Amino acid sequence: MRRLLPIGAFVLLVALTFALTGGNGTGTTVPAATRNPGTSTAPRTTAGASSTSSTMSAQVTATSSRCRVAGPAVTRTLVNELAALCVRSARTVDRAWGEEWGGVLTRLVVAGDINELAGLLGRDDTKGLTDTAAVTVGPHDAPADAVFINGPAFDGLTDLGRQVVLTHELVHVAARAAGDSDAPLWLEEGYADYVAYRGTGLSAREIAGEALAAPLPQSLPAVDDFDASDAGAAVAYGQAWVAVTVLADRLGSDAALKRLYEKAAHSGTDEALRSAGFVSRTALVRAVRQRMTHLDR
Repeated sequence: MRRLLPIGAFVLLVALTFALTGGNGTGTTVPAATRNPGTSTAPRTTAGASSTSSTMSAQVTATSSRCRVAGPAVTRTLVNELAALCVRSARTVDRAWGEEWGGVLTRLVVAGDINELAGLLGRDDTKGLTDTAAVTVGPHDAPADAVFINGPAFDGLTDLGRQVVLTHELVHVAARAAGDSDAPLWLEEGYADYVAYRGTGLSAREIAGEALAAPLPQSLPAVDDFDASDAGAAVAYGQAWVAVTVLADRLGSDAALKRLYEKAAHSGTDEALRSAGFVSRTALVRAVRQRMTHLDR
């Protein structure tokens, strides 16, 4: 059995509490990929036993043209909603990344509570999971196995919040389907946020408020900065989003931004940044600082 590792997570940030939850910060989980059996966008629901988790005995499933969703019977309504929502989120990812990843159904698994989420992740504790909306998991060098959703948390999200969370996770699924698993974490998370937030009408202050309120960064966010159990995670996510918006503006097209992502995954961050006209990471950090200063006005 392959060991599952967290690939990317959507962490509900304080600055987004109102916009995404209407005042109640919460989280969500969903899982991975199976063959696409058809093209209908209407979700189909079935009930039965599932081996996804020993803690979720009575299961229901719903299938749409892009996702297969499973969860405890008590989450039937959410399972159906996620199957339908996945079609819209997947199309948003298609526009940014391309459609080549969509030949396989993305499988979402709803956890009934954070204890079930911890179990799905193979963890003995729930540290940081309360504020984690969703987690994409899989082996390091293979496509994603699943997106796990924290059911009660997802129930507390607004329609916009649900769309942003699911789109963010599907970006991770799409990138890994192409074998791009070695991009730096700041680029993975910043790009996923960039795609998910684009077109939502949310302001920079709503998306990256904690980062804009923090001291200007001296470097790009490191892996440990994204730890959901750390209060500084909101700053890291915001800085990563700003960094990718800077790159997107410099490159001018979704195709060019995708090529940079792929180059970072396969040839290294420095070479990727040079392709965007940044001679070093320090040069990008300077541009990020300038952008953040402007956004904070």
